[in-house]
Amino acid sequence: MLAISSVIVIVISVIVMKRIDTALKEQVDTDIRRLSMALHQYKLDNKRYPSSEQGLIALYVVPSIEPVAGKWNGPYINRETLLLDPWKNPYIYISSDAPPGFEISSLGADAKLGGKNQNADVHISYQSDEH
Repeated sequence: MLAISSVIVIVISVIVMKRIDTALKEQVDTDIRRLSMALHQYKLDNKRYPSSEQGLIALYVVPSIEPVAGKWNGPYINRETLLLDPWKNPYIYISSDAPPGFEISSLGADAKLGGKNQNADVHISYQSDEH
């Protein structure tokens, strides 16, 4: 009886862990989509994406470093915690001016390059056709 109970607990644990992995990956995908939409709105208002130095925080508060966002009309996101992945690590943001574009990444639960499941990296890259 104890052996059967142990097997049931192990099977349930595996199922729960897979579901948690899936839910966290979905959360990262949703966050990155929301951040991407906010970045596009920021660019519509300010004619550029926030610089890498300004970072994603420029979506929540007016940037205090150059380049000045003269037409900032935010906040473009509804909460500052959206700037953190599900493991409470900041999303990595890199932008470029020529051509306009950006990259947003999460290094997963281990905060290291590479990995599988919860440790898998998630990355989106967008490059505008404008120059």
